[in-house]
Amino acid sequence: MVTFITVTCVILTIAIITLVLLQQGKGSDLGSAFGGGSSNSMFGALGPSDFLGKLTYMLVAVWLILSLLLAYLLKSDNSETLFEDPLIQEAMQEGLSEEIPKE
Repeated sequence: MVTFITVTCVILTIAIITLVLLQQGKGSDLGSAFGGGSSNSMFGALGPSDFLGKLTYMLVAVWLILSLLLAYLLKSDNSETLFEDPLIQEAMQEGLSEEIPKE
């Protein structure tokens, strides 16, 4: 499950970066190099900005939800082994406080 979410997040990250680079900015960006500035484009007279913008927002929302889910899953998996009682008891029995010099 964690591996699937991680791979999906990486794929979404690459797609989001690509979509942001393809969008037309205020100047002549990379979007105009691929025909983003022409009025007879495949996306209509307004160009791809509306379609690509909405698609970017949707992908970012999915990426954010998956990232939060991944963080929750990794936290819940690691907290069980991190705070086990035998490890705490073992550390208390070793008496690490005796080795610290008291000045």
